[in-house]
Amino acid sequence: MSEALGQHLLIDFYACLGESVSSPILLQESLATAMEVANQHIDEISCQVMDDEIVLIAIAPHFHVCLHTYPELGYVAVDIYEFNNTVPATLLMKELKRAFHAEKVKATSIRRADFGSERDMKPRRRTTLTALGRVNRTRIQIKQTGTKLKSTGTKVFKAITKQNKKRQ
Repeated sequence: MSEALGQHLLIDFYACLGESVSSPILLQESLATAMEVANQHIDEISCQVMDDEIVLIAIAPHFHVCLHTYPELGYVAVDIYEFNNTVPATLLMKELKRAFHAEKVKATSIRRADFGSERDMKPRRRTTLTALGRVNRTRIQIKQTGTKLKSTGTKVFKAITKQNKKRQ
């Protein structure tokens, strides 16, 4: 067998907007909409609300989605497991990103039941950033570079001053 029987997609959504990840009702609606967009039928959805976490599980034939939301952190961890490779998991990921208004998304894909492969099960990672995330990252890099230049410039200035004093 050259193809794996299933795929496990692990997704981290960062900097999600408060209400979209803190309301169990909105979470259920977001997941139902994502499943509808992916043309998947849900057999059962269950939700458990704890002090700092909301867990949502959707079950369908040969497929399940599990969401762990941490509203105070603006973070959502999603596991999408499909056993028949017919579920468009990336479409689900895009729809959930839109629903949660996530600033950054990190996805890791693992092939499951890959009987033909001799290599170790190693995940493939993909990270995307929004425009605002890129701006923030660039701002931080510029600030770090400016700090390095400033300290280097100070050292160079001191060295030149020291050389000039020796010449006099």
